Amino acid sequence: MKQIIKRITLVLILIFITALPAQSQQFKWIKGGGTDQDLSSFGSREWEQTKFMCTDPNGNIYALSIVGNNPIYADTFYRSTGAYGASNNILITSYNCNGQMRWAKLLASSADICTPFGVTSDNLGHIFVAGEFGGSGGTFHIGSDTSFASGHLLTGLIQFDTIGHFDWIRYIGVNTFACEILLGSLADPIAIDGSNKLHYFCYMKSGVPLLSGTSVYGVYDYTYNTSGTLLSTVRLALDSAWYLHGAVIDPATNKLYVYGEINQSIYGGTTTDSFYAAAFTASRSLLWQYFCGHGDDDGIGGLVMDQSKHLYFGGGAQPFTGSPTFSFNGDSVSAPSFTDISIVMKTDTNGNVNWIKHFDSHTSVNGFGSITLLPNYQLAAFGTFAGSTTDGSVTLTTPTGDGWSPYFVVLDSGKNMLSIRQIHGDGLYNEGNAITSDKVGNIYVGGEVVDSIWAGSPAIPAYHTVGGNTDFFVMKYGVDCSCTASPIASYTDTGTHTIGVTYTGTTTGLDSIVWNFGDGHTATGTPALHTYSLSGSYHVCVTVYTTCGSDIHCSNVNIEIPSETSPILSKGEVKVWPNPANDDLNITGITETTKYRILKVTGITIKEGILEPGSNSVQLQKIIPGIYILEMTSENGEREIIRVVKE
Repeated sequence: MKQIIKRITLVLILIFITALPAQSQQFKWIKGGGTDQDLSSFGSREWEQTKFMCTDPNGNIYALSIVGNNPIYADTFYRSTGAYGASNNILITSYNCNGQMRWAKLLASSADICTPFGVTSDNLGHIFVAGEFGGSGGTFHIGSDTSFASGHLLTGLIQFDTIGHFDWIRYIGVNTFACEILLGSLADPIAIDGSNKLHYFCYMKSGVPLLSGTSVYGVYDYTYNTSGTLLSTVRLALDSAWYLHGAVIDPATNKLYVYGEINQSIYGGTTTDSFYAAAFTASRSLLWQYFCGHGDDDGIGGLVMDQSKHLYFGGGAQPFTGSPTFSFNGDSVSAPSFTDISIVMKTDTNGNVNWIKHFDSHTSVNGFGSITLLPNYQLAAFGTFAGSTTDGSVTLTTPTGDGWSPYFVVLDSGKNMLSIRQIHGDGLYNEGNAITSDKVGNIYVGGEVVDSIWAGSPAIPAYHTVGGNTDFFVMKYGVDCSCTASPIASYTDTGTHTIGVTYTGTTTGLDSIVWNFGDGHTATGTPALHTYSLSGSYHVCVTVYTTCGSDIHCSNVNIEIPSETSPILSKGEVKVWPNPANDDLNITGITETTKYRILKVTGITIKEGILEPGSNSVQLQKIIPGIYILEMTSENGEREIIRVVKE
C-alpha cells in the first residue's frame, strides 16, 4: 500500500480588501460660515473652524464652531453687527439631513474669548455644549435667549433642546476670579451614560469650590441629570498633571474609557506631550493605563466603543526627521523615515491591541483627529494630510494648487479599508477636525477652510469663504434622506467543491451584488457558482450595493476536494519544512525525480524546477511574503499539493 505524504495543516487566513464602493459615502452637500476677520492677527487665538460635531437620534446635525467678531455669515444665519466684542466666539449650527439650517446660536462675550470643548446629544431630546463661557467683567450672550453679567471666564455646560431652545447653563465652581484661575483646562470632554446622565470631565487645580472644596489637582467627573442638577463629583485616579481630551462610557456597566495627554510645558518643564489611554470602573477606580507617543502631535486623537465593547482610537505619529513609530501596550507600527503616519487602532476593553492600521505621508502633516462609528460594525476616521497619504494599497495626493487636504477612511472591524475620500481646497491650511455619523451611515465632517473647499473633481459645488483668513465648513457624505436604514448583507452556501452561494440580505433598492471567493476569483449576481481547485478554508465575502449605501458580509467556508489520483512519492515519507518559511523551503524524503511548481493562490506559477531523490532546498528569497501553493508531480503522474507560507 502506498505511503501518503505527510501534510502540514495550515490555518488559511486570506485578507479580503474590497474594491472601494462607488455607491457609498457619496458627497451630498457642503455648508460653511464665518466672518471677514483675520483671526491670525490675534496670536494664540484659534482661527474660524468647526471643532466638534454630533447628531441626534432623528438624524439632525450639530456643529460647534469658532467664529470671529465681525458680521457673521452662516447659511441663513446672519448677524450684521458682529458679535459682542471678543475676538473668539462660539457658533452652534444645526442642519437637517438635506443640509438646510434648522437653527443657530451665537455664544459670545463682550469681554473675553469663548472656547468650545465639546457637543453631544442624549436620547431624550437634549443637546449639550461644553466650553469656556463668559468673560472677565463682561456680558455673556446665549443667542437672543438670554444674557447676563458673567464676571469671569469659567468652564461650563449649556443645555438646549433639539429645536434650539435654551434650557440651562451650569458653571464649574462659583463666579469668582479665584475660581477662574483654578480651572486649568486644555479641553474638557463630555459623555452620556446608559441612564442619559451627562458626565463632564474637568481639570481643576486645588481650591475650586465643588460640592466641597477641591484639595487635589486633577480631572473630576461631574455628573448631571437633564434638569442640570449636579449629582456627584468624583476625582479620577490619574496623575495630577494628566489632562483628558476624549471619553466614552459603557452604557451597560458605566465603566469609563478615556484618552488624553500629560503636558509638562504647562508646569515649566521642557517635555512637550505624552499621550495615554486609560479605563476606570463605575466608581472611577483605575483599571489600566498605557502611554503612547513622545513628541509634538504624536498620540491619540479620537475614541469610540462599538456594540461588542471594542475600543477604536484615531491618532498619528511623528517625527518627520526619523522613522515614526506608534506604540501602545506592547504593539506598534512603523513607517519609513521622513514620514508622518495617521493611525486607527482597535483594542479590547482591557487595552489589548487587536490591530493598528496606518497611513503614511511623506510630509510633516498627517493624522486622524476624530473618529465615529457606522452601522454594521464599521467606523470612519477623519484628519488631514499634505503631499500624499497611503495604506500601501491606495494612495491620495494633493494636486497642484491644493494645500492641506482633509480626508476620511472607512474601515470594517477587521481593519479592511472599505472607502477613502479626499476633500480638496485652495489655500494652505484646510484642515479636518470633526466627524460624526447617523444611524443609517451618513458621514458628516467639519473643519477649517482658507479660501474654497470642495469634495472632488469637478469642484461642483464648492464653498467659498466670506473673507478673513479662514471659515468653518460642514460637509455630508452618504445617501439620500429618504433612506431610513442602511443595507445588511448576508448569504447561504453549499460548502461543496463547486460552491453555490445565494444572497439573503437586503433587497430594497438593490443595485448590485459582488462576490469574492477568497482565492482571487470574483462573481456578480445571485445565485453564483464557483469551483475551487484546492481544499482548504476560504474567506468568502459578499458586498451589496443599494440606493441607501452598501454593506459587506464575510465568513469562512471549508472546501474538501475528493482525491482523484494517488498521492505522489509513494515510496518514502516526505516532509516539507519549515512552514512558514523564510529564505529556504526544505523538502526531504523524495524517492524519485519529481517536478515542482510554486503558485499564487490565483493559479499563477512564479517558480518551478526539479526535486531529486533525497533532500532538496527551494529558495524563496525573491518571493514576497504571503500564502502560496507547492505542487509536486512525480514521473508517473502522481500529484500532491501543499500550502506554504512565506514570511
